[in-house]
Amino acid sequence: MAAPTLEEQIAMAGLTYRRRHDISYRAGLIVQVFGAAVLAVLYPMANPFYSVGIMLFNAGALLSGIYLLVWMSWVKKIIMGSILIGIPLQIIGLYAPPQYSGTIVLAGVGLVCVGAGGMVGKEAYCFAYREGWMLLWLYPILIIANLLGKEHPIFNSLGFSAVFLLLLSLVGKKLKQPLLSKCTTDVCVPPTGSQTADDQTPD
Repeated sequence: MAAPTLEEQIAMAGLTYRRRHDISYRAGLIVQVFGAAVLAVLYPMANPFYSVGIMLFNAGALLSGIYLLVWMSWVKKIIMGSILIGIPLQIIGLYAPPQYSGTIVLAGVGLVCVGAGGMVGKEAYCFAYREGWMLLWLYPILIIANLLGKEHPIFNSLGFSAVFLLLLSLVGKKLKQPLLSKCTTDVCVPPTGSQTADDQTPD
């Protein structure tokens, strides 16, 4: 007997997740790549518009997070919670006193990276994408290094370029997959029985 497809597993689990949801998830990943590209190009030039890259990355992470498919609902809650706290925190940091502003903004970016890291980690776990594991290390290294000391332009420039290249490679592989591709590493175990309404993906 053939193993059930992902669509059949989703139906058996009582989840609502269709092809348009997968397209939206991938669109969010693409926006993250564009954000990383803007950051990698403009930051080394000391162009103040590099912050547009951060905003694009935030938007992409939020879109992908909303349409992320994971079997364990608590994983998605952590990812979405990190993003939904991180984005407003960045906005708050812009209006905070100067001595605290940078730290608050960085903390907000760090929380968004926790969510983005969860997504690339999921891709690494389910599809053995090495770029995902590397990004899982790179995101916290960049954030912690900047939180612990002053800004290091050369270090950041190299780090942002690495993020862009790794994310570009991972998303390129993802886009080559058919929609609703089943986990290829045989480590993903779908839940049994119906899920609660909290676990449903928005239509």
